[in-house]
Amino acid sequence: MNFKKLLKVAVAVALAFSTSTFAAKKDNVVKIAYFTGALCEAPFQIAMLKGYFKEEFAKIGQKFEMVRVGENTTLNELVVTGKADAGFDLLATRLQPIENGLPITFVTGLHTGCTKFYVKKGSSINSVKDSKGKKIGVVGLTDSSVMQYRRRLRDAGIISEGAEAEVEFVVYTANDLPIALEKGAVDIIGLHDPIAATAEEQYGFKKILDTTTDEKLGLEYCCQAFVTLKLLKKNPKAAAAIRIAAQRGAAYVAAEPRKVAQLQIDNEIVAGKVDFNAKLLESYNFVPSAALGLETFKKVARELQATGVLKKKTNIEKFIKDHYVNFEDYGIKLPDGYVYDPKTEQFTEVWEVPDPSILRRKM
Repeated sequence: MNFKKLLKVAVAVALAFSTSTFAAKKDNVVKIAYFTGALCEAPFQIAMLKGYFKEEFAKIGQKFEMVRVGENTTLNELVVTGKADAGFDLLATRLQPIENGLPITFVTGLHTGCTKFYVKKGSSINSVKDSKGKKIGVVGLTDSSVMQYRRRLRDAGIISEGAEAEVEFVVYTANDLPIALEKGAVDIIGLHDPIAATAEEQYGFKKILDTTTDEKLGLEYCCQAFVTLKLLKKNPKAAAAIRIAAQRGAAYVAAEPRKVAQLQIDNEIVAGKVDFNAKLLESYNFVPSAALGLETFKKVARELQATGVLKKKTNIEKFIKDHYVNFEDYGIKLPDGYVYDPKTEQFTEVWEVPDPSILRRKM
């Protein structure tokens, strides 16, 4: 082999090695998805801004990067294409996609509340029990607002699924829902904050269901953190680091809602005014708990199967076990949650499972 051929081979080998090394390094970076504009995603946003993700990943010598969910990209797409290994979202929104193959598993509950249902001022509709024969405006048929309302409809004896459904769900964009209600195109709307609270203030809508204070939904986590099944299997320590950082973020929000609102606005993560946003953050309950998060998951999954949202043939107990992590199965022992003391600026581990009543907010 002459020198030129030898040089070509050497360059090719070097490039191949360089490319594979780069790919390996890039593949080894844990990608954490986060939203901007979402007020209640404060635990992940704060874990990023206050350096909790950085601290927890440094402890295990693992690299990570934050991936923003853009306007033209959904969280599901990021997960399926391998561009996100973890994230934060409305629990009930993800259960149907999980049943259909979305490869994620939840790790901890982070907060309650954030979804509200309204009718026009002066409407004869005063509660979920008055929903029969009504049109309900929502942002999507698999959105958590629909799942929550279906469960409460079932409690009221109203059929919401199939040919015998006694209500109709109609899809609009979040910004168009208040207008649709105001003009009478729908009878009821379901919205997530801050759009919900803004619409209530602007239009004077009457609230008929608030997941923060509802006697049933007020004892559940609407939002939880998740990791992909691939990450959990490949790197359970990284999955645990995400849970810890997210729980620390939630504990900080619980103790310092006004500072959090200011941080979100200062870093252009969430728009609005500090007073308004802080009041909303205070209205939720940011008590992080993996055990109570699991209890919410069990309850929601079982009831959604009973309503017909999840398939009857699904083994619901296996579904629960496969999609909520028990880190002890991976030899990792973790506290159930954390509490933050603003006076000492220190976190305390919580090892005992809190009483579920700790989640209730009385407004």
